[in-house]
Amino acid sequence: MIRIFLAVLSGILLLSCSKTEKEESAELNCILNAVLKNESARRESAHLQYTINKELQPLAVYVPTAKELSGEEPGLSSTSSRSIVRILDLNHSRLDERRSDSLHLLKQKQYVFDSIPLDKTINPDIRLAGKKETDQRNRIYQFSNPLYLNDHTVYIESIFFDTSFGIGFGYLLEKQEDGSWIVKKMINTFIT
Repeated sequence: MIRIFLAVLSGILLLSCSKTEKEESAELNCILNAVLKNESARRESAHLQYTINKELQPLAVYVPTAKELSGEEPGLSSTSSRSIVRILDLNHSRLDERRSDSLHLLKQKQYVFDSIPLDKTINPDIRLAGKKETDQRNRIYQFSNPLYLNDHTVYIESIFFDTSFGIGFGYLLEKQEDGSWIVKKMINTFIT
């Protein structure tokens, strides 16, 4: 009986602490908009039209073991874009924080929606790609699930496809007091 009570209590606490679907949707839209604003600034064009794949790509992050962190065993290179060590380095995390941080980072957000719920009031220059555009990969962006380092710092990756060409970037974003997000750092993750 006590186990059932604890399970129900845990479920209630988990649900009451998590964001609502509407809040998640608004936050995801703000994060995507911040990344695309950064792209516009880099290309020196304020009003580019952006076509994005509506499906979020899973972001598989490699979290080294304690022995790999201490150097006792070899692990994935810390220069790999998917290594949690490199992502934490983007955020200037200290070495002594990494062991505890890497455990928290497994709380990668898996959004409940099947597709990005686009809010056109945030940026009218963004549109979701149709199936044909997605299949052809012609001038289209695809985003990963965001990885929250804490409540005000997030890492997300994007891939820009243009037919057979692809280029990927990782973005470290910081939440501002007004709820908007800005890109603090950007790294190149791959190019084909």
